Amino acid sequence: MSDRLTDDARLWRVIVASSIALFAINLDFFAVQAALPRMARDLDSNVTSLQWVLSGYMLALASCLIVGGRVADLLGRRRWLVIGAALFGLASLLAGAADSGTTVILLRIAQGAGAAVLFPVCLSVVTNAFPADRTQRAIGTVFAIAAIGQALGPFVGGAVTEFASWRWVLWINVPVSCAVIVLTLTSVEESRDETAARRIDWAGLVLVIGSVGLFTYGIDRSGDLGWSSPTTIAPMAIGAIGLGAFLVVESRSRVPLIDLGLFRIREFSLMIAAGVVGNMGVVVVIFLSMLLLQNVEGFTAIEAGAAFLAFSGGITLASQLSGHLERFPSWLVMTAALVVGGAAAIGMGLLHDDVVPYLVLSAFAGFGLGMCWTFASVVTQAVAPPEKAGAASGIVLTLLIGMGGVAVAVATSIVEGQVSRGTTAEGSAIGIALIAFGGLAVVSAPVVAVLGRRQPAPLSAAGS
Repeated sequence: MSDRLTDDARLWRVIVASSIALFAINLDFFAVQAALPRMARDLDSNVTSLQWVLSGYMLALASCLIVGGRVADLLGRRRWLVIGAALFGLASLLAGAADSGTTVILLRIAQGAGAAVLFPVCLSVVTNAFPADRTQRAIGTVFAIAAIGQALGPFVGGAVTEFASWRWVLWINVPVSCAVIVLTLTSVEESRDETAARRIDWAGLVLVIGSVGLFTYGIDRSGDLGWSSPTTIAPMAIGAIGLGAFLVVESRSRVPLIDLGLFRIREFSLMIAAGVVGNMGVVVVIFLSMLLLQNVEGFTAIEAGAAFLAFSGGITLASQLSGHLERFPSWLVMTAALVVGGAAAIGMGLLHDDVVPYLVLSAFAGFGLGMCWTFASVVTQAVAPPEKAGAASGIVLTLLIGMGGVAVAVATSIVEGQVSRGTTAEGSAIGIALIAFGGLAVVSAPVVAVLGRRQPAPLSAAGS
């Protein structure tokens, strides 16, 4: 068998369409963070008010991932890939031209909904286009290209904002979205879940969007109001109850949004759990490092983005490798990734006051923790039935992104709690939070190893 992924030019165009869509989503998320202060000044607002440019986007993204993936499974992945790209691109175009903060926020919510369709459907389109023994490599290739957007995001956001305008950070998405639509219409074959009736589980749809949205909203407010505030507790509690009701509804539905049987695949569940821990580490390291470099070390936004290319480079390298590890048991790859990433994050926490070794260690943290994120997505697509690919991807992304939001809120509480008591400087408080999340990854590694070794089939067998 040839070592090439495929000799079919059409399949390569499918890879390109999916890759550049995820590239745009990654680039947009990290670039807009860097552009936020300039955006606030231009719109005569403040960063606190415009925080919903980020929070609203994440709220829509997290709430709609499961729905976007499963609806595409039922109604046609090619069709919904075009719809998602059109919504993402149009919302980006209009948001870049908006003249008020409120308008930008509303359009960013629409943009997040478009991303929630694009993200899982891009993966399910690739899964259904390639034979089972090439699925892991194909998904890994998509993530390898998409990860470049994550690596360049903070730097591009700072550079474009400084030398052009924050509006161009959003307008970059427009030509990319157009390219995705053209490639999809000319290269992607329509596919859907033929084993299920094409009916939407409306009760489940409303419950999952509302519940995840409320839970995410409560987490977001915790950073400003604290964990004990009713405005934090109430939406999180209602969201958690709603998610419980959603699971009950899904277990009884004839056409569920989520096939709960997926969680009976041990490798699927284990990879999600490990991926959640790894992605919590990724988002915390990014968030805290931007604070450390700018607030403590005095870097500008563009300098911080450039310095942190070491971490992003580690993630990019991990993404490049994640699709080529099918010869190894998935539990072994995840265990090693958690140890490397967690140990490096602990080292960053211990050496928070020395920039050079901090950034060197960040490359190892990016590699290890980034491997957890990408490898979880690769493996779960390989072991899930192809007809459930969209739903499986939606589940994985919802849990990884949602718990990433929880991690940022917890890290914020750790830092603010330490600083507010006046006993710890901000840099030291950031170091403590990094040690805590790095320690979580290291402690999780032996658990993954013990549970993973009980499953007899390696990834290549499971995915074929």
